[in-house]
Parts: sequence; structure tokens; C-alpha cells
Amino acid sequence: MNKLECGKKISRLRAAVFFCLLPSAFCLSAARAADEFGDISVEPGAIYTGNTFHGYAEMRVVMENHSHSKTHYVTLTYPNRAYNNGNSISRLSRTAKLEPEAQVVVSLLQPPLPAQGDGSIRVMVDGWNAGEVRAPNANNHCNYFFRGGGQPATVFISRSLDYDAVEHMFQANGGAFTAAMAVGPPDAGNGGNQPNAWMPDTSRFGVTNWIELDYAYAPPFPVDEISIDEPTPFPLSGQIILTGISGTNLAPISMSSGKIVPYAGSYGVSRGRSLKMQTVFSFPVTSEPVKTIRLDFGTTPPSDISIDAVEISAPSGRRSYASDARASSDNSASAGRYASGGAAADSVESLRAESPVSEWSENWLAYSPFDAVVLNAADMSAMSPAVLGAIGDYLSAGGNVVLFGKADLPAAWHPSQKKALYHGAEYDVGFGRCLVFTSENPAMTSPNDIQALRDAARESARYWQSLPEDSGTANAALPVVEYLKVPVRGIVVIMLAFVIVIGPVNIILLNRRKRRTWMLWTIPAISFATTLIVFAYSLLREGITPDTRIAGLTVIDQASHHATTMGATAFYCPLTPGGGLNFDFGTEAMPLVQIGYGSGTSREVDWTQSQHFTRGWVSARVPAYFHLRKSETRRERIQVVNENGKLSVVNGLGAPVKSLWIADADMNCYFVENVPAGQKAGLILSKLSRLSEKDGADGLLRDIGFTAHADSLGGMAGKYLLPNTYIAVLDGNPFIENALGSAASAKRTKSSAVVFGILDPADIQ
Repeated sequence: MNKLECGKKISRLRAAVFFCLLPSAFCLSAARAADEFGDISVEPGAIYTGNTFHGYAEMRVVMENHSHSKTHYVTLTYPNRAYNNGNSISRLSRTAKLEPEAQVVVSLLQPPLPAQGDGSIRVMVDGWNAGEVRAPNANNHCNYFFRGGGQPATVFISRSLDYDAVEHMFQANGGAFTAAMAVGPPDAGNGGNQPNAWMPDTSRFGVTNWIELDYAYAPPFPVDEISIDEPTPFPLSGQIILTGISGTNLAPISMSSGKIVPYAGSYGVSRGRSLKMQTVFSFPVTSEPVKTIRLDFGTTPPSDISIDAVEISAPSGRRSYASDARASSDNSASAGRYASGGAAADSVESLRAESPVSEWSENWLAYSPFDAVVLNAADMSAMSPAVLGAIGDYLSAGGNVVLFGKADLPAAWHPSQKKALYHGAEYDVGFGRCLVFTSENPAMTSPNDIQALRDAARESARYWQSLPEDSGTANAALPVVEYLKVPVRGIVVIMLAFVIVIGPVNIILLNRRKRRTWMLWTIPAISFATTLIVFAYSLLREGITPDTRIAGLTVIDQASHHATTMGATAFYCPLTPGGGLNFDFGTEAMPLVQIGYGSGTSREVDWTQSQHFTRGWVSARVPAYFHLRKSETRRERIQVVNENGKLSVVNGLGAPVKSLWIADADMNCYFVENVPAGQKAGLILSKLSRLSEKDGADGLLRDIGFTAHADSLGGMAGKYLLPNTYIAVLDGNPFIENALGSAASAKRTKSSAVVFGILDPADIQ
């Protein structure tokens, strides 16, 4: 081949490559153009992808102004087009000012209502519609609801961890009836088909059914007893095969030799469970430590087999539950038909972080959809102080944080209580729990510690199911007006009078005066007058001033100046408030409404200046209720003063104290009533000093609820006190803002608060 022919072939090859790559280049150019709007570039992102069921879902948008001299105002709106159905979000918006060559990161936070739309964010530059970008994780927040039949727990897993190991530990993404349900301590109910227990495939008959369980969390030991916890009566046919650490099968045990006894596992009866039965097998101690047990049921009908947990015991008293399991088959294909019975409530949705912790959000609301956040020691070191603070705020507000490879907590988190776990510790921080494990490997977590993790996540998910979801139930928990019913009697009287006057009376009078044509103006006049009467009746009956009710339970750590509030607010407005509602950037406001397709209204939120609920949240003469969470820095406090051996307190909580119980370091309890804000009063030794059960803030929330009904405290306040803590009932609530702002009336606002305070040693003088 000569040089000319070679050159021609090379030219043809270059042309072919060019035309092959041209479509790809065009697509890349088009994709980039979708994110470039003149001087402005827009890049949306999210730290996870998947479904969430409560809290605020965050979309973070990075915007950059490439101009060297011009300032631009950029407005983001999500969704670009909304397809509203029922109670939903139709518009989230935020406007940001971009100086020349500036880059800003803004968050669009979606409250716990679905946003049904086209999955795009509209971009407006200086008031002009510039285009749209694809929204990350669009339409995945609160679009599937289980509030009536069980809500999955959501676990957020750091990229630094073995995702599969953590997912397996939480039994994430379902797992009903699988072999994994027989791992760890018992957690299934009694009788029938329990999704938290293993069951073989019920559609297969005449085949051999078996399950093998491994025991690898602790050093193996010789065994002389096996206890099998089962929701249904244990089959009498089949055998149990024990395998030693050498791989040798030890002597088989007939299933017919078991003894049925009342349930009394080594970890106690689980909370909320009814009394169950166990089948216990006792035999001479094995010749070597046991590592595997196989339950071989032969051809026993699969519907007669259900295994919740299998515990082995040694003569020395050592006990262990299974760490892993596998089976001949499982009944997971039938899990859906049992969802209303609790499968959904006990399932877990696991979400893997899309970005390293150094890029996570600095606002705690971004973590509010999660029932647990799982991290390791390296994550804690890589976090910026702002991200660490946001995780701490999430924890205090009732979240669960799991740390692997840590020996203790960050100093700023200030736990109130500590409980030992098998390979770590559990700390109470505010309303939340932090579980710290010394091992960096999640797969090495002990069965009882795994159960603690599962319980923490699932209890968090169940809390959101328990909240009211209609005005009647919500008003019973937090009454904002005395009567919610429409004034039917008055309206009926007015309408009846209207019908009589506009009909017979009008016609008879005009007929007598021979002025029938006057009906052309008398009918509109009577209608207008009736409208004025109805308006005047409503005005005289309710006025135009809105009613507001605020209540909540606040935990104050006076040493760290941190306060966390779980509360509620309710509004009844005779006229729709034109200014909407305004909450601050750190408040989670959950509307207590029924969520799903059907009746309801669409709502709008603007995040430019504050969390501004603009439209659809409050309607005239329709009460509106919100569950609130806040986590913030506060300076309110109680000071204890010792004057010549007499103790007194100074009320620095910002509202009058109706009653106060306080415990010193030795759990001596003192009491005082009616202390005005900023004033001092003497303490009286109380009989509550011997009643403390050290239940803390979490127990207080469980008993008096998020609406903080202090009437139930009475003589039981000492049950919740810890050393150097206090409980105060306030006449007013300085921790929750009135979202109506200037439209609210102090005379028509009822507010109250219960405070669980942790004293700073500096406040005890």
C-alpha cells in the first residue's frame, strides 16, 4: 500500500470516527446546556436516592455566577409543573442573590407531603424563565404512606461502611419470612403467620424443609440445651443436627424429645409481646464447641413451621442466639398479604449515601427523614464542625445515630444517660439515642446489640404512625377552639328567613302594590342583605382575630446551651391569613392531615427569607394542626442558689413557672410553685425524692406526649428526674414561635410548655 492510499484510508477512518462521535458530542453539549443559563450554572444534587416517609427531604442546588461584573437573582421552583391530588406540595421556591463570580449552595426542603410533578426544577434568572433542570430523587418523598398500616423504618448508611453488612443487620428492604428472621433474639408475635419469623415456602408440599443457623459472634462453646422460640406449635417430626467447630456432626436430637415451657428468654419478654411458649431440648453436653445447628423438618407441611429464634446454652450459663441463617426456602413471596398485620411496620428501607460526609448538609432537617444514621469513626473525623453539629441536632431531636469504631461520643453531644451494650454503649441525647460500638466491622455486632439497633429504628418509625391525621383527633389532643362544628342552627334560621322573604313575602307585597316588575331589583337586594346578615352573624360570633394554641416539651442542656423541642401548634382563623405562616429555618413543621390521593389542598412554601408557608396551609374557619420539632441554641436556664444552707431558684426560662421539681446530685428532690419570670423563690424538700425511676426525657415524652399535657404529671414527676435535672411546667412557651406573626393576638393565644432541664454545674451556686 503506497502513502497516498494509506493517507486516504486514514482520512476515511477519521471521518468515520468523527461522525460516530458527533451524536455523543451533541448529547453531551445538550446536557451541559440544560444546566447553563447565560451567566448562571445550576447543578442540583441529593445525598441519597430512595423513598422516605416523614421529615423534610432536601435537594441541594449549587449555583454559580460566571459574570465578572453583573449580579443576578436566581429563583428555583420545584416542581416545574405540579400534578396535584389530595394534600400535597405544589410549589417549593427559593430566591438567591449571586454576586459576580460567586458560588452559592441553597437547599430546597420538602415538608412531609408528596410533591407530585414532572420531576424538574424551574430556573428563573432576574425574573425571566430561563429553563429547567432535572430534580434529584424527585417524587420519592412521602409518596407511599403506611400511617394506617405500618410505616417502614428508614436507615441512612454512610459510604464508608459495608452497605450489605449494615443492610443485613437491620434486615433492610423487607425480609419477611426469610431465614434472616430467625437470627438474633425473638421479635415475632404470637400465633399465625408472623413476618418476623422464618417460614418455608407454603406453596411447596412434599419437599424437605430445613434451616441452618450459625453461632459466630462469641467464641464457640459446648452446648447442653437448645431453646426454640416459635409463634406456632413446634412440629414433632424431624431432627436437630449439631455441628462442632471441627466440622463433625454430633449426635442428632429428635424433635419429639422437646419440652414445652412458658417463654422466658435470656433477654426477657420483649415490650408489647404476649406470653409465648418455647420448646426446650436438654441433652448431655457436647464433646466440642458448637458452631452450626440444622433443624431438619423432613416433609412436615410448611404452614406448620415457623421459627423466631434459636438459643443455645452451656452448663456454665453462657447463651447465644444465631448470627446468620440459611434455609431450604422461605415464604417471602407471600409477605404482601400480611403487610397490614405489621410486616410494613417492621421492615426497613436502607439508603446509601451518595456523597462523602464532608459534602453532607449543615441543616439538621436534611436528616429528619431518617430513623437511623449509621456512621464510623472515620466519618466523625472527616465531618466539618457544621455537619457534626447538624447530626447532633438530629440526634437530640429524636433521631438514632449508630457509630462503629468509636469508644465514646463527641464532647458536644452531652448524653444524659448511658447504658452498657454487649460490645458498646447506648447514650440518651435529648430525645434521641446514640449507639456506639468499639468494633469497626458491623458484621461483628452481637445479636442482642443488633436487636437494640432494630428496636431503635422501628420505634422511631412507629412514632410517626401514632400522630393524629385528622382535625377531630388533633383537636382532641390540642383543642384550639371549643366547638369545631359549623353553626348549623343559626345558618338554617337565616336561610329559612331568606327563603320566606325572597319568595312568598316578596311576591305577595309586590302583587298587592301591583309592582311585580320590581322583582328585578328586590331579589338582588334581598340576596345582598342576606349576605350581609350572614357576614355580620359570623363576625359577631367569631370576630376576625385568629385563635392560636402552642404546646410542647423542651429538653434544655444548660451546659451546652442547647434546646430541643417536640411540640404542636394549632390555628383557627375566621379569615384566611394573607401572610400565611412563618417558621424559622430549623423548625420541622408536619401538618396533621390525611395524606394520600383524594380530597385535600395543595400547598406552597418559599424558603427565601424564612420557612414561609404561603398558600394552602390555613383556610378560613378550618382548624390547622402541626407537629413541630426544633433543635437550636438557647440561653434559657434555671439557677440554683444556696443561701446559708437554704436552696432557692432563679427563673431564667423566659416564662412564669407554674410548678418546678428539681433533683440534686444525690437525687434529693425539691419543689416550688408560681415563680414569675426573672424572679427567685425558695425550694421545699419534696417526697418525690424516693420515687425516681430515672426515666429521663424520653420517658417523659412517651407519657405526656408531644402536646405536653402536664396534668398527668402530678406526684409522678420524680419518676423522670435524673441527678442534677429538673422538670418545669411553664405558663407560656418561649421555645415555639407563633407562626402567624403580626396577625396573631396575644389575648387569643394559649401557650404552655414542659421543660426537662439538665443543670450546668456553674448554675449551682
